[in-house]
Amino acid sequence: MPGRLKKVDEFFQRKAAEGGNVVAMARMGAAMRERGELPEAESWYRKAAMGGDRVSMTALAHLLADRGAHEEAERWYHEAALAGEPHGMQYLAKSYERRGKRDDARHWYGEAARAGDLPSMAAVGRLLREDGSGEEAESWLRQAAEAGFTGAMIDLGIVLRDRGQAAEAARWWRSAVQAGDLAATCQLGRQAERLGRPSDAESWYREGAAGGHSEAIVRLGLLLHRRGDLEEAERWYLDAAELGDPAAMTNLGVLARNRGDEGEAAAWYRKAAEHGSVPALTNLGHLAEHREDLTAAEQWFRRAAETGDIQGMLSLARMLRVRGAAHEAELWLARAETSQDQF
Repeated sequence: MPGRLKKVDEFFQRKAAEGGNVVAMARMGAAMRERGELPEAESWYRKAAMGGDRVSMTALAHLLADRGAHEEAERWYHEAALAGEPHGMQYLAKSYERRGKRDDARHWYGEAARAGDLPSMAAVGRLLREDGSGEEAESWLRQAAEAGFTGAMIDLGIVLRDRGQAAEAARWWRSAVQAGDLAATCQLGRQAERLGRPSDAESWYREGAAGGHSEAIVRLGLLLHRRGDLEEAERWYLDAAELGDPAAMTNLGVLARNRGDEGEAAAWYRKAAEHGSVPALTNLGHLAEHREDLTAAEQWFRRAAETGDIQGMLSLARMLRVRGAAHEAELWLARAETSQDQF
């Protein structure tokens, strides 16, 4: 009997939707999405969205984004945001952030946060923190952290640490770890290292590494590497490299070069560079320079320099001077000095 009632309900709902009832259109979209009939779900959501239903605007945008129609998805997120739909605001902000439009992202995260959207409180707080607005960031981050958002706990801890409130920062990071966010083990480990407590740092990194957190694995490997435990460091780097971590790949290249295997070092550096590691580009330049392949070395240093990497700029300037391109060398040195002044 319940199955027959459901069919009757869907029959009348479809009739109402076909008759122009916007609420019924939205419900049909939700029902089709639940059944996996995505083209029909998109069709009904589109009709409801065009009829002014703001939740359907966001739902339509989700479906469009899932099938790769990102430009149209962003337009519908924008329509939903203008209509006051908090999730539309949040996802519009995410879209802007992915495209590097931080001011627009911060605006819409802020609008969603003011509408009570907790993930947006965490996100606007993060952006404000990254932009150096710690006091404004703290207000949003604290609200999200107190509601249980672990990312906000981590960012709030960073704001507090930078203000010199290390104990409260550590309390928030421990709360994040207890809630299952292993990224906080890296913050706790780094703080322990700064305080000269390497054994505490190792314990935190091991906890994160045991849970498969890539940064914690790399930081544990670095700690062991510096201590001289090279075999265990390499094992952890390999684990992180399998997860696609470019820093681990770069460090595997460093270990290989230190034991005299420049072929393996180059292979790891190239793999790291493919995954976005800028230090790997500079290291490939040093390898090429050691082989006296100065043309290749300059190319690698130039690629690193063009990303804004200071070591890449300095190495490129040195090579340019050697081959007599003094004017360009001075330009790169000036850029390197400007970049250093910004840190």
